[in-house]
Amino acid sequence: MALVIDVRHSKLPNKLTMCGTIFGLLFHTWSDGWDGLLFSLIGASTGFLIVLVLYVIGALGAGDVKLFGAIGAIMGVMFVIQTLVYAILWAGLIGLFLLLIQRKMRATGRKLVGWLFTILAFNKFETIFELKQQKNIKFPFMYAVFPAVAVTIYYSLL
Repeated sequence: MALVIDVRHSKLPNKLTMCGTIFGLLFHTWSDGWDGLLFSLIGASTGFLIVLVLYVIGALGAGDVKLFGAIGAIMGVMFVIQTLVYAILWAGLIGLFLLLIQRKMRATGRKLVGWLFTILAFNKFETIFELKQQKNIKFPFMYAVFPAVAVTIYYSLL
């Protein structure tokens, strides 16, 4: 549902993410009591807080933050971390593909090298927050999250 809604509207509604979080909390509390509640709360907090960092630097939207909180509440901390790692890898592949087809690989590479040099050579970490103001290639993060969840489920079943 998140994929379809994000692709169509470029926004994840609070109803979806809150329902997912509440479902995870209630399900795990009902099935495992206090241990289940703790499992769900730790998963939700982990997903929310890690993706919140990406939101603060302008890499993701607020809906993505809340969605990863819901994923963590439903599936737990290990699943949400694995999904996030795979989602970032998928997003990188999608971004590279978009740069290639739009023929912006060289210009973006130069910008990235200059940005990294500024951070590392001059310790200007505040330039990370300038990402929000830059004109970047954007796409719904759900394009990366959907296959990431599938890969995480696949490897969880092995």
